[in-house]
Amino acid sequence: MPTENKLLPQAREALERILSAVPGVTKLEWGLDQHSDQKELSSLADLTVGVNTNNRLDTLVVELKDQGHPRQLREAVNQLLRYRHRSRRNDYPVVAAPYITADGAAVCKEENVGYFDLAGNCRLAFGTYYIERTGNPNPARKNQVTATPGLYAPKSERVLRVLFADKDRAWKVVSLGENAHVSLGTVSMVRTVLLEREWAKDTADGIQLTHPDKLLADWAAVWGRRRERPKTYFTLTPLADTERQMADFARQHVRPFALTGTAGAWRLAPMVRFNRTQAYWQGDPAELAQGVGLRPAEAGANVQIIAPRDEGVFFNREEFDGIPVVAPLQLYLDLQREPARGEEAADHLWRTKLFPGNAKA
Repeated sequence: MPTENKLLPQAREALERILSAVPGVTKLEWGLDQHSDQKELSSLADLTVGVNTNNRLDTLVVELKDQGHPRQLREAVNQLLRYRHRSRRNDYPVVAAPYITADGAAVCKEENVGYFDLAGNCRLAFGTYYIERTGNPNPARKNQVTATPGLYAPKSERVLRVLFADKDRAWKVVSLGENAHVSLGTVSMVRTVLLEREWAKDTADGIQLTHPDKLLADWAAVWGRRRERPKTYFTLTPLADTERQMADFARQHVRPFALTGTAGAWRLAPMVRFNRTQAYWQGDPAELAQGVGLRPAEAGANVQIIAPRDEGVFFNREEFDGIPVVAPLQLYLDLQREPARGEEAADHLWRTKLFPGNAKA
């Protein structure tokens, strides 16, 4: 049974809640397609409902999709509009999904097609009624990171990092996989998701990002919820000296190392003073801490060392006076969790390094 069919009872219940709360609606008649002489309607519509008021009957024709991203909704919208054009009926077209993203909602608005989702968000304009509700969160989002990592699984993120390194370049699947050090299956999955959300496009030369700003904003929201906990330490040595000592220790032991957080952001776009150093180290944080004489500390710590879950955090590192710093992309992700002026530093990085001249999405 298609996923959409399994969602039908929930979709009907959600639409019924929305319509029943509208003053003036006297009755809802479900399944009008069963009595219609329009055979195409019964094969097209997942749900139909007649909305009775004192003066008129409006018929809503609903196409249900299992995802509410732009590409799926655009397909549903086009299907509904083709039906309305051929049938010459005045039925009101509506698309539905478990959760409709802001970009998905924009697709519907462009074509004056109604929409609603199982969270209760909607925009319906038929007869004399205009109903719009926004802001209800995705009920599945809180479990998305652990249950369905998908686009933001460690190896998938490597693909995103390569795409971000040269945002204007189009990539073939094979070369993208080679540069990201992942399988072709992983690249194909990432490609599919990016195209579904219309954050990328297919070209003759391969896949190319079209909305890296929207992708990064979504990625940052996920990153902040599941980032690794750092090990915390204290030192009386000036932080500039400690950072150089850590970089030298990593170089001697041939291990990946890079500053991040406000300490890293200051190197790329100096504007925020910092009193704590944060760094990634590929290995046991205690090994690096002991190597440069740091003392474990819970309170008052001024050095944080993070053992990353994947080597992707080190992609596209840059060096400043011999000290490695993660790429601007990684800095932006990490700054989401910085309590001291992290948001300010992230916004500055967005405007000066990631998307010069463009305000944050």
